[in-house]
Amino acid sequence: MYKIYFNLAVRNLIKNYQNTLINLLGLSLGLASALFIFLFFHLETNFDNFYKDDIYRITHKRFIYGDVDQTAQAFYPEGGTFLEKIENINEMFLISNPNPSPIYILNQRYADIKMAVGSANYFSFFGIELLRGDAEKVLQANNSAVITASMAEKVFGKADPIGQEIELYGTKLFIEGIIPDRSVNSHLQFDVLFPEKWLSEKNGAYLGWNGGWNFNVYIKLLHDDQKEATITAMNKILDEVYPGDDFSIEASLQTIESIHLNKGLSYDTGNPRSAESLWIIIAAGCIILSLALLNFVVLYTAQKDEEIHSLTLMKIYGAHHRDLWISTCLEVFLMVGIATLISICTLNISLPFLNAQLVTRVFLSNYIPSIIGFYTVIGVVLTMLLSSLSLRGIKKSSLSKSLNGQTSIYASKGWSEKALLVFQFSTVFVLSCIGITVYQQHYHLLHKDLGFQHQNVFTIDLSTVMPLEAQKSFKEKILKKPGIETVSMSSQMIGVGLTKNGYSIGESEKSEIINALYVSNDFLECFDIPLLEGENLHTNKNISDRQILVNEAFKKLEGWNGLGTIVHRGGRDYEVVGVIPSISFNSLAYQSGPLVIGTSARIDGWNFDYINIKTSSKNPYQLANEVLEEFQKDYPDVRAFITFYNDEIEYNYNYIKSQQQANFFFGCIALLIAISGLWGITRFSVLKRTKEMSIRRVNGASRLDILKLFNRDYLQWIALSFLLAMPIANYFGNDWLSSFPDRIGIEYVSWVMMGVVVVVISVITITLICWKIVNMNPSQVLRDL
Repeated sequence: MYKIYFNLAVRNLIKNYQNTLINLLGLSLGLASALFIFLFFHLETNFDNFYKDDIYRITHKRFIYGDVDQTAQAFYPEGGTFLEKIENINEMFLISNPNPSPIYILNQRYADIKMAVGSANYFSFFGIELLRGDAEKVLQANNSAVITASMAEKVFGKADPIGQEIELYGTKLFIEGIIPDRSVNSHLQFDVLFPEKWLSEKNGAYLGWNGGWNFNVYIKLLHDDQKEATITAMNKILDEVYPGDDFSIEASLQTIESIHLNKGLSYDTGNPRSAESLWIIIAAGCIILSLALLNFVVLYTAQKDEEIHSLTLMKIYGAHHRDLWISTCLEVFLMVGIATLISICTLNISLPFLNAQLVTRVFLSNYIPSIIGFYTVIGVVLTMLLSSLSLRGIKKSSLSKSLNGQTSIYASKGWSEKALLVFQFSTVFVLSCIGITVYQQHYHLLHKDLGFQHQNVFTIDLSTVMPLEAQKSFKEKILKKPGIETVSMSSQMIGVGLTKNGYSIGESEKSEIINALYVSNDFLECFDIPLLEGENLHTNKNISDRQILVNEAFKKLEGWNGLGTIVHRGGRDYEVVGVIPSISFNSLAYQSGPLVIGTSARIDGWNFDYINIKTSSKNPYQLANEVLEEFQKDYPDVRAFITFYNDEIEYNYNYIKSQQQANFFFGCIALLIAISGLWGITRFSVLKRTKEMSIRRVNGASRLDILKLFNRDYLQWIALSFLLAMPIANYFGNDWLSSFPDRIGIEYVSWVMMGVVVVVISVITITLICWKIVNMNPSQVLRDL
């Protein structure tokens, strides 16, 4: 018996192959979207929930000369001082933010390796066992390091990494241990861990209460019920360290489980996600799922509506309602099963893209039991729901009405189909309009005049400290090379963010935190930055080390008294000799503000780590490689690599590019589902109205008249969708743009043009479906009916 039901279901799917393909397309995309959202939500809401002990991270509110900054970072002495002086703190661990750093292993450079500096108690604090090495010895010496298992496999393959050398910033360390990879739902992700002694003893880094390296500090408490008292004790210590009003810090505690969904802290580790962004992504996926499921339900039940006549005949010839229900269940189950396989394959192919664009780490292999359970629930619910909906017309109507065609589920002027169209195309328009705005803002940021020349400018990024005289010697050498116009040195790259220092200006008693850059005196020429007032830094470094340039934004600060104003820092006085425009030295996602440019890098503990080269060559990348080859030939012991300013500035906005691509991806899926739904709905409508069109043809209507009639019926609902979508897209578009200091206005003309494109696609779809019917012989249609 069940074999008959199965064969009947297969024959019915093949017979209605167009409907089957449309339903499979929409359902597959919907199930893939639903599965991704399910796994994405499961991953994102379960970060760091696997520790046996309660772990807290210390966060801070810093009051800096009137400004307030919420940060996850702490100065180096803080953790040790708290552990020593506060009895309720049982254990403390500190770690720097894991960041990509240029690391050399076996004389090969790895730029994408995440490096972190942490305490030696890493293993005991987090309950992690070494895969290789002695846990009591690793990270104890200033030249030791541990690497993850995946990095060991990537770099060394089957070779033994223990004892191998790692070079970082000109210092050499040795691999003493291999640790397991961090779980994908851990906010701490790194490839190499160096000991804190490497900073203090090997690197000589400044590790004070008022600057230098910053760390994430994690603690365990002896008594959780004394948490508030512990915070009070921490703040008492901080008040003693920072007694002044200009600079003060308040500490608080954050559970380790809440770190990932608490974006908003400056200099946070990993890729924290705000709860708002989580729900936005989930909402986009749920909307696509709703589109697909509604499409599937409406089209499949409409298909069954067309089959009521034949189903009624089966009932007359002895088929029970249970038999029809089982046959329909098998048909739906087959479609859901096929769609499930297609959706898994589709999602598996799309996951690398989705993980990259949404900055997540969803992998199907990690959730096999959950995936089976998820699809089982979805399959059962869809099968029951669709089978009941599809056969309700037969169950509630008499046989005579069914045979006379009076049981149409959609006899009420097709409002369900129209509502589906409005919902689908409104979603398409909202996603498309927001996507266009994201693209236009991204384009604006990439092509905005930053106030300095960065086209055809590259830099030799030094990973090893190099004497200034050697840099000057190499500069003079390559200036003779054809295609090189100017060479200068700097402590950092402009356009991607600069460090900040504290300064006092003129007679003002107020201290200011101001961005600072250290350069050679030909820096302005290299980047075509004009002088608005005064003169450039002196060519004699003994003189220029007492001079500074400032930008126009600096002139608005308290204490400014024109050229010649004396600026105080660290017991030294600097004279302002020139003023430049307020260039965009930060990413345009942030306000740049005041800037100080000087030459006293070594005095402030900095080096000239960048040799900037402006070129007029038609092939700058080839020239850059030639320059690097010459550099390595002259200075084989200095690690260096080439970076183009254009590439580095574009990297500022990669997250916007990811948002743009993700929006485009979801928009295309929504449009595909909407067009497939339009195809299915139009096809059913055309089949229902075949007789009507034939009568119109007989009465003199042309093919074009019929096509206009059908297009008008649907385009008016698509137009309504556009009007409904505009306020929603406008709200979310302006809300997204408001986070940028430098932003565009919404270009509504481009939205209208996009709407026209969607309308053209819809017209083509409707016309293709109607074309066969309008070209049929009306007499043949009427005779058959």
